[in-house]
Amino acid sequence: MVLNLPDELWLDIFDLAVEDADLLDHTLPTAFSEATWFKTLYGDWSLRTAQEGVNNAQRRSYGTKKAIMSTCRTWRRLGYEFLYRFLFFSNPRNIQRVCALMDHDQDLGRWTKRLHITRYFAGGGTTMETTQNSLVSIIRHCPNLQIFVVNWPLSNTLQAIGDALCTFCSRSLRVLHINIPTTSLAKLIFMLQCLPELVTAHIEFDGTPPEQIHLGAAADLALTLPSLQRLSLRGPFQDFLEEAIGWNMPSLRALSLDFVNHRDDFPDLLEFLRVHGAELTFLDLNIIPTLDVPTILDLCPLLTTFTFNPDWRIPGWEHHPFLESSIVRRPHANITTIGLHHLLYAFGVGYAATYDRVDPFATQMIRRRNDVNFAALNKRNFPRLERIRVLNTTLLSDLEANNGPSQQCYERWERWWRQCGKEGVRLEDCTGETLGTLPMDPEDDETESVVEEGEPPLSSLRELLMECKKMNAQREMDVTPPALRMIYAGTSRLS
Repeated sequence: MVLNLPDELWLDIFDLAVEDADLLDHTLPTAFSEATWFKTLYGDWSLRTAQEGVNNAQRRSYGTKKAIMSTCRTWRRLGYEFLYRFLFFSNPRNIQRVCALMDHDQDLGRWTKRLHITRYFAGGGTTMETTQNSLVSIIRHCPNLQIFVVNWPLSNTLQAIGDALCTFCSRSLRVLHINIPTTSLAKLIFMLQCLPELVTAHIEFDGTPPEQIHLGAAADLALTLPSLQRLSLRGPFQDFLEEAIGWNMPSLRALSLDFVNHRDDFPDLLEFLRVHGAELTFLDLNIIPTLDVPTILDLCPLLTTFTFNPDWRIPGWEHHPFLESSIVRRPHANITTIGLHHLLYAFGVGYAATYDRVDPFATQMIRRRNDVNFAALNKRNFPRLERIRVLNTTLLSDLEANNGPSQQCYERWERWWRQCGKEGVRLEDCTGETLGTLPMDPEDDETESVVEEGEPPLSSLRELLMECKKMNAQREMDVTPPALRMIYAGTSRLS
């Protein structure tokens, strides 16, 4: 009976079993993507970021796909589509292995929609030039590539990889995630000019920007990115943002800026928002230097989600009747969600507890800013406010290690909770749970997971695959061809 099922039904079953539909979304993790708790090998609780969760999901999916491919000839024939649907590498040698397979069978790349290369340790028995050539060859075989993610810096390889993407994937590419040197801005601009269908772009800049960057002909390009909806920048991005002021991005709705630990030479964000901010609905500002929040909110009237740094010294609280910072000039009508970066000093845990003993005056000043900024997050200023989320994973880990806030900061903890309860606002942490919900050991957790009737867990499909594999092993004594042994050996060593 199993062998008589039509191919279409098997394909539907495999599509459910591999659980990779979310990996094909034209989005990338944001500051609001939820982290999850897990136990380390040493028995301690730790937080897994959303990006790490995506990487683990890809590894799990590969395991299911390999089981499908090794079960029988029929499943192997049907499984190629799923095995090559996305490619995930954390070992440069695996890039060479897959390149050899695609060079041998050039039809394999037509199924590939996602190509993700995560950071790996240097070396790995290969050179950067070899890895670059292999990656360019893989891109050449993937005319339907939609998502391209590279987490390691593209220094000398940016030109070759950019040319390959612009030549073979210019109409199909929707998501771009790259890390480039600050000195390669001109190459990036020319690259973006050739990718008009981009929907999501995340660009990380590495290194110290030069005092004066020479863009040549790229400085005069007025780019038009008609489909770009989400733009995310990290690192010293000031030169890029200054150039982007004059670009045409009519579909831009989400902007994320992470200036990391840089404090100087911040670009003219207000001018950028005067041009591109009117239609934004999501604005994420993870920045240390204080910004003009009231003006920013005036320039972005359609925002529904806004994040900022409550360590900022936003003026006006000294003369405010409610002892809160003047975060708005007029109530913002659309914001429903506010995210808070930093806040490391607010609850007296982790590094801040040590620094408090070294420089208590500076610590108290920052905590005072936290208090007046948090007090401003109310229904008077944001009539539609529904939730406030503390986004810092380090802070939550420190709270878990300390089993809650320090004694001297517990009053602040309770005051913030009372304010949110009075306003009818949900106060969350970076996992999406209410702030203060710390992980519990399984033996202490008496809750049971319930599966709704008619919705069997997808793990049952994996069990079905394994049972079918065992049965077919007795029927067919087929041998896995060498080409498949190569890719299996590569994917099994992914880390």
